[in-house]
Amino acid sequence: MKIPMNELAAHAGELMERAGVPEPAARRVAETLVSADARNIHSHGVIRLARYIDCIRSGGIRPDAELKIIDEGPAFLRVSANGGLGIPASCETVERLIAKSAAMPLAAASVSHSDHYGAAGYYAMKCAEAGLIGFSMSNTCPLIAVTGAAAAGIGNNPFAYAAPAGKYCAVLFDICMSVVASGKIMLAAADNRPIPEGWILDKHGKPTTDPQAIYDGAIMLPLGGHKGYGLALMVEMLSGVLAGAGTLSGVNSWNTVPGRDADTGHFFMTVNPAFFGGLDNFTARMEKVIEELTSAPRLDGVEKIYYPGELEFISERRAQTEGIELPEGSVSELERAEKLVGA
Repeated sequence: MKIPMNELAAHAGELMERAGVPEPAARRVAETLVSADARNIHSHGVIRLARYIDCIRSGGIRPDAELKIIDEGPAFLRVSANGGLGIPASCETVERLIAKSAAMPLAAASVSHSDHYGAAGYYAMKCAEAGLIGFSMSNTCPLIAVTGAAAAGIGNNPFAYAAPAGKYCAVLFDICMSVVASGKIMLAAADNRPIPEGWILDKHGKPTTDPQAIYDGAIMLPLGGHKGYGLALMVEMLSGVLAGAGTLSGVNSWNTVPGRDADTGHFFMTVNPAFFGGLDNFTARMEKVIEELTSAPRLDGVEKIYYPGELEFISERRAQTEGIELPEGSVSELERAEKLVGA
């Protein structure tokens, strides 16, 4: 069954309100998660709702926390989410950053004392829609092994960029630093299907294809070996160290301990093409780059070469007219969220 986007967003928002989240923040959470589902990124869609509610009900996330401005200037912004939800805090921060970016070639913003902020690409895409090149990143609690280690040492720190691309909408690239997102392993566990070897280690540091290990101390492996490790550290440097948020083992993602701050950190940056030859010139050049990339000779069996973000945009356009078909894991977690708040 396919669910209309607006209906799914309205239902998700209602569940968050029942959990004690004020309506504007609840709506932002719902829109962000449903946007991920629409783009076929179900690992960061409504499957996350129940986990947010778990954290709220346990006292680990303040549902009504308001953004606190620590410091700001013409081209920068430092804020605290005050122990609240990461999505509303990040949405407001990016809106403020975009406003500053109109008059600046470069601008940046950091968020501390936050929690899980959904799909990194959502915020980068908001910048691209405003005619800016946007970067978005967040740290997490240690989930992946650094090169040579048999234990988790650094977060699966997501990183995304997006840029306006004229008739091609935008270029959008959103990755975590593990071989695969934990949400995809959760979906495999819900479907009771094995995962490929090389995705994770079990809690003893041994390779496994059992997705249930994700709920029993699994250690995720970095993409590209030492390259993923190095990129994860870059995100940690900006989202944690520079932002004044928790770092490494000091991050308590998905916090369920009352009185303890998750202290997840985020970092956002924009580049304004208006100061580098103009937006029209930039998008025209991006169109040419995309056309050259996608017109390359194809391997046997390959029908089309896509540019980063194209598949997600196709999925989103289809979802806008046909609705969203949720995988079984997402439906199960949505039903669990309903039970948690008595819906």
